[in-house]
Parts: sequence; C-alpha cells; structure tokens
Amino acid sequence: MWFKQVQLFELKNANKYTPDSLIQKLEELAFRPCLPSMQHSLGWVSPIDDDESPLAIAVNGCLMICLQIEEKILPTTVIRHELSQKIKQIELQEDRKVRQREKLALKDELMLTLLPRAFTKFTRYYAYIDAKNNYLVFNTAQAKITEQFISLFKKSVSEDIAAFELKKLSPIVTNWIKTKDYPTEFAIEKACFLQDPNHEDRRIRCQEQDLFASSIQALIKDGCEIKHIALSWHDRVNFILSADDFTLRSISYEEEITAQATEMEAETKQQQFIADFFIMSATISELLSDLQKVFARVMKKESLQVVVPA
Repeated sequence: MWFKQVQLFELKNANKYTPDSLIQKLEELAFRPCLPSMQHSLGWVSPIDDDESPLAIAVNGCLMICLQIEEKILPTTVIRHELSQKIKQIELQEDRKVRQREKLALKDELMLTLLPRAFTKFTRYYAYIDAKNNYLVFNTAQAKITEQFISLFKKSVSEDIAAFELKKLSPIVTNWIKTKDYPTEFAIEKACFLQDPNHEDRRIRCQEQDLFASSIQALIKDGCEIKHIALSWHDRVNFILSADDFTLRSISYEEEITAQATEMEAETKQQQFIADFFIMSATISELLSDLQKVFARVMKKESLQVVVPA
C-alpha cells in the first residue's frame, strides 16, 4: 500500500468529509462483479482486502479509498483466429464472400460468446483525501486510470476536484543543475530526462550520470531543459519529479521510514494497514509541503526581480 507514485489534486473543503459521510457516498457506486456479457467493471472497495472492512479508512486527518477495476482478458490473436474460422465456414457453406459490415457484426457476436469464458484481471488503485491540506493524493500517473478514477469520484463524492498545478517548474529545476545551486531539503541524484523545448524529438535520458558534469552542462547550454529529475529528500525518500505535471514517480522509502510502521507492532492486517497509512501519509505530506515551499520561494524571488518600466 506504500505509494510508489503520487499525483496531486486540489479538493475544496476536504475537511467536510467524515468517515461515515464518505462511506455513504462511496456505497452508491461500490464495486460489483462483471456480468457474463460485460468486458469490464469498476467501483469502490475497501482499501483493506477484507470483506468486513469499511470503504474508507480514517487515520490522522486522512481518508483512504480504493478503486477496483475488473477486466475480461480476450487476446487479440484468439479473437482473430475464431473470427477467421467463422468467416471461412460461412463462405464455404453459403458460397459467398463475407463483406466488411458483416465481419464487424460477427466479431461483436463472437465477443459476447467468448466473454463468459475469458480470464479475469482485478486491479486496485488507492487514493486518500488529506483534509488538513485540501487535496487528494492518487497512487498512479496513468492517464486512462486517472480519467476513470476522477470520473467515478465526481459521481460519488464531489465535483469540486481539480488537478494541482505548479507551472514553469522545468526552467527552475534546470537552473539548479546549471548553477549548482539547489534547495538544501533535497539532494540531486544521478538520473534525469532532458528535452529541447524547440525540438520535441530531441530527448536525452541519463542514468547513473553526474548531472553536474560538463556533458550535461553542454546540453543545458545548448537549450535542453530537465523534464524529470531524480531527487532525494532528507535521505528519507527517493523519487523522480516530473517538472511538467508535478507528479512523483518511482518513490522509494528508506528503512528508517518503513521501520516506524513496523515498530508499532500491529497484530492484525487492519492494524498494520493503519500503521503503514499513518507513517506514509505523514511522510508524503511533509515532502509535498517542502516541494511547494521550494518552488514558491523561487517564483516569489523571480517576481520581485521583474523590472516594471516607468
């Protein structure tokens, strides 16, 4: 359950949600398994893999929720093979060519026949409401999943949700490397992704590289900007910051963080979940706060440096 990715959303009046009121809203669109003729289904489930646990778990001003998606897996090769066999059978028995419109109709019929026998895949996506900071933290950066999650959240909980935006981060992060002057809260690790804003196809991915080396400096001097950069926060959390959309990816927690949850000596699955959630949400909250303060300081400094003509 420890979040490996973080996508941030602003949520108005997040402190108005109590566990009971949120659970009541989620129950209206709780997960229901696919019918035999359905290809997918989605809905809310308990964050704890336990049928008796509630649909929302409250810990220290945060409320964890979970979206479950069920998908029927129908390999394209199987559909293509079955359709080909059906078309050959019709053409032989009726001595005629099967036209395109009929092929499409046959494919739809075939899908309905195969769906009840298809393999099923279940995937869970976690998110939590941070009532103290009025935002929602989502544990994925996949565009399709995000769209499905936000759509269901708006139907179930609230329309007052929007993507959290911090603009023009790429020039700021690039300047950290260019000037070797970066915030003390963070350490620069050995990975980044650069792109030339004037030539989008010009992309350079760096792994295990000293980002202050002359080769990287030459790329920056030649017009490239850093779009993703590997950072370490107080030697406690490592992550990749995306400067385009302020998402955090490939998050890893140092042992001193995860050990705090272990030290709580949970006796049940629910107690362990709550311990992990407590430590993780507090850590992410501090990390996000530091990131926002860092960028706010730079933006304020830049605005003060703007010369207004007389």
